[in-house]
Amino acid sequence: MSGPARRVPVVLSAVAVALLGSACVAAGPSSDPATARASPSPGVSTGPGASSAAPDLSPSPTLPANVDDTLVARIFAYPDVTAGRVPPMLSVYADGRVLSPSWNADGGFQLPFVVRRLTPAGLAELRAGLEGGGFFGGDVEIPPTQATNSGFTTYAVSLRGANGLVTARTTNVAMSARGRALVDLAERWMHPERELPADAWLAGAARYEGSRWYVALRLIPDVAPQTTVDSAPLEAIIGDLASFGRVLRVAVDGSVDRCGSVEAAVAGRIIAALDARGVDLGEAWRGELLVDLRRSGDRGTVALGAYEMLPDDPTACPADLWL
Repeated sequence: MSGPARRVPVVLSAVAVALLGSACVAAGPSSDPATARASPSPGVSTGPGASSAAPDLSPSPTLPANVDDTLVARIFAYPDVTAGRVPPMLSVYADGRVLSPSWNADGGFQLPFVVRRLTPAGLAELRAGLEGGGFFGGDVEIPPTQATNSGFTTYAVSLRGANGLVTARTTNVAMSARGRALVDLAERWMHPERELPADAWLAGAARYEGSRWYVALRLIPDVAPQTTVDSAPLEAIIGDLASFGRVLRVAVDGSVDRCGSVEAAVAGRIIAALDARGVDLGEAWRGELLVDLRRSGDRGTVALGAYEMLPDDPTACPADLWL
C-alpha cells in the first residue's frame, strides 16, 4: 500500500481513483462476459448514487471440496496516486480459483471481483506461462532508466516457488527492455481467460463474494465534519468506535486508526444503514467503501473504510491498511 490518502467528504470511491491511475494497465476490447448489469449483494441497497453499469454475474459458485487459500500468483498495478486499498489485478489460489476485477469493453475495470476455476492442468499452464518470463529466480526490482516523479504505474508480479512467493517489480515509464518485458507479462496474464483454452477452466466468471470485510476507522478529534450524517448507525452495528478492533496507529494530531474484520453480513448492514440515512455510497456495495461521518456527540470526524477481503487476507488487519 501507499501513504495516506486525501479524503473527500461525504464519499469518495477508491475504485474510481484506482481506475484513473490504471487506465494505462490494459487496453483494447475484452472478451470477458462480465460486462452488463448486476444486482447488489442481498439486503444491500445501491442508493441514489449507485452505478447501473455493474457486471451481470451470478453469485460465487460453490467452493471446491478441498479449499486451499494458498496464493500461487498475484499481479498488482499500482497507480502513483491512490486512495484506499489498490485491488490486485489477478489472484490465483492453489485450489484453482482465479480472482480478478470485472473488465469493461474499454479496458477499464470494476469491482466486484469475479472468480473462475481452473483445472489442475490449467493451473499448471498458468504457472508455466508466468515462469516463462524468466523473472522468478529471486525477488527483483527493475528500475526506470531515468528518474520518474509522477504519471507512472508500478507493476508487481508474484509467483510461488519452493521457498515462498517471489516478486518482480518495475514501472511503465522510462522502461528498459527487461522492464518492458515484465510489463508485457503482467498485462498479458491479467486476462488469463484470454490466454488459456476453454478446457483449462472448470467454471466461468461468477461474482466473488468474500465471507469477511475489513472495517477501518480513523477517529479524528476536534475536526468539524462536512456532513450532517453522524456515526450513530455505525455504532449501533459495531459498538463503541473507540474500542472496535485494534489500534493500527496513532497520529501526532491525536487521530487514532482502528481496524477489525467483520462478517460480510455485518458489512452489508453498515452499508444499508448509511444508505438509509441518505449517504451517497456510489459503488460501495461492489466491494469497497470510503465515507466520512460526524462522530456522535460532536466529537470530531470518523473516516470509515470498508474493504471486501480476499481469500488469503489475514483476519487481523494488515499494518499498512489505511484510509
